Amino acid sequence: KDIVCTVNVQHNCIDSDCTEVVGSIVQQERAETTQMKLVIRHKPTPKYLLNTYSIHKYAHIYAALPSSL
Repeated sequence: KDIVCTVNVQHNCIDSDCTEVVGSIVQQERAETTQMKLVIRHKPTPKYLLNTYSIHKYAHIYAALPSSL
């Protein structure tokens, strides 16, 4: 099928209850450094936020969504 439109979605950490913080090694130019940074470990849920700037393609987006949403 042809691509009708694209959308931008972001993981919904609040509704997914992503609260675990873990340390991650900082990479610089594809190389690991000795520095660490804290990052949130995302839970594998199907909960996403739709970027509202893509709402001008609402009819196409609505047609692609499962009826459970």
